[in-house]
This record gives sequence, C-alpha cells and structure tokens, in this order.
Amino acid sequence: MDTIHTSEENFTCMVASIGSGKPQRPNRRLVGDAPRLPVRAIPKWGTVTLKWPQGVAQALHAKVTPAAGGVTIETAGGATVWVAIREWAMPSPRGRQRGIRRRFVCPRCEASRDALHWFGGEWGCRGKDCHNLAFASRHRERYCPAIRRRARLLRKLARVLPRGLRAQRLREQIAHQESLMLASVKRTNDDLKRRRQRHARIDNSQRAG
Repeated sequence: MDTIHTSEENFTCMVASIGSGKPQRPNRRLVGDAPRLPVRAIPKWGTVTLKWPQGVAQALHAKVTPAAGGVTIETAGGATVWVAIREWAMPSPRGRQRGIRRRFVCPRCEASRDALHWFGGEWGCRGKDCHNLAFASRHRERYCPAIRRRARLLRKLARVLPRGLRAQRLREQIAHQESLMLASVKRTNDDLKRRRQRHARIDNSQRAG
C-alpha cells in the first residue's frame, strides 16, 4: 500500500505586509474612538450644547459654558469639570495682529492641547501620559511609511509655485521617498522569495521521507 505524504504549510503572515489581505490593527486606542471637544467649539458667551452621535465614538452630549479663566463642561450624567484655558497673542509680522491663540489645559496631565477627549468617564487629552490615543493615519501603510509621506508631499507641491525654490525642494523630497518605496518593495520581494525557497525545501524533505 502506497503511503501518501501530505504537507501542511506553516505560513506566518507578515504583519501589515503587502498582499497579506489583512487590515493593520492599531496597537493603541484611536482618537476616533472617543468624543472630541475642540477649543474652537467654546462659545464667546452663553452656553452651548454639543452632541456626539452614536457611531465609532459613544453617544454623548455636554454643555459648555465659558467661565473665568477657563470653561465649565457639564457632561450627561451630572459630571461637571472646570478646565483652564491658556491664551497668548499670535506673532504680529509688520505690526499686524494675527489674533489670540487658545488652548485647553488638560485636567488630567496639565498639558496644553487644542482638544479634549471623553474616555473612561472623564475628559483628558490624547497624550501618552493621559488617554494615550493615536490618530488612525499613523496606522496606515505601516509596512512602508514612505507612501504616506510621499502623498503628503504631493499635496504640498500642488499648493506652491511650480518653478519656485520650495517646489524644487519638495520634488527632491518626493524623489527620496520614492526611492524608499522601491527599497521597501525590493525588501518585501526578497523576504517572500526566501520564504518560498524555505517552504520548498521543507516540502521536498517531507516527500523524500
């Protein structure tokens, strides 16, 4: 009776690799997972009620009221917190006033932030020592960050004069990122080639046995 040898390939998927067919899973909570309160949403006077719909972020509504040196945030459920606000004048080139810069003082870590996030039943910032939230864009094309950098540089290039010095510098930076993209593709191709050869040797050894 002939013995039939069957081989099972032990394929280990490279994390966030080209052709893996699997989404890149972030290793941190995302900014979109929590309601976001930007400093520009604070009214100059009176009270404004902000609502966040049910979706990626949890459903929430809060009343925001300017107070002396800060703002009072009354969240659904009766939780009320006072948050300080820092203000300073923007640089005024040629004697022109450009406005006032405003930022929250995070009630958890006292960092200066443009926005606060509601997470775990309290307001805080996205900082590492606070709610530790990350932007979703940081978890795209992790196998080759040059793809995202090149796209950002192309958007900048479209907004400048095509024959200016800045456009020339941007083209040089784009060319550098494209070289990194090609190097990443070559490295991935070499890894896949070595993997294919390794599994071919394993299959041959199993058939010979």
